[in-house]
Amino acid sequence: MNHFDLKSELITPAVALKLVPAFVSAYELAASAANEIEFLGGELRYQILPHLRNWAVEFELDRRARLGLIPFSSSFESNSRNNHRHLELRKGNVLLTISQTHHCIDLPRDCVFRNEHCENGQYCLEGFEEKVDTASKNIYAILTHGQGKSAPGFILCGVPAPDMKKWSQAVNLYDVVRNLELVDDAPVTEEIHLGYRESVKKNITNA
Repeated sequence: MNHFDLKSELITPAVALKLVPAFVSAYELAASAANEIEFLGGELRYQILPHLRNWAVEFELDRRARLGLIPFSSSFESNSRNNHRHLELRKGNVLLTISQTHHCIDLPRDCVFRNEHCENGQYCLEGFEEKVDTASKNIYAILTHGQGKSAPGFILCGVPAPDMKKWSQAVNLYDVVRNLELVDDAPVTEEIHLGYRESVKKNITNA
């Protein structure tokens, strides 16, 4: 991709060291909620655990962004049909969303808001629009996670190609932090557990 390098300009070791504990903390929140919320027993617990993880990751990333613990601003945005809200993280002219996938190299499924972000922001980087001012466009990237139980099996940040069919660039955050000491600056407290459980109940009620 022209004019942008994911690893040196966004997912630096310093940023990865902040993001990885947030994802690990979120998976712990999801597991705790699944065990402690009374009506999430039996088959329902198994079916809703992926949703609990999605909600927990967005909850934790938003919480840490608002506290200034990760170098992103955050906001929850609605899709064009106004029937789903998702977290968006921003740093400079980079916009990120978060998705859970089955495997580390997978792109998330087709979705209107993801496709629109790609179409709006990626073509200038690929050289299809020679006269477009890249500073006025958002580079779209996706944080993906999945597989693990108490912690994610993988955390990847990738810049999808304009057609959302492949990664133009991708960085595995675990590779970036390998041999570095991970320290969680904002470990989860009981108050945060309670806040997350309330958000789960709200999400289920509004589903």
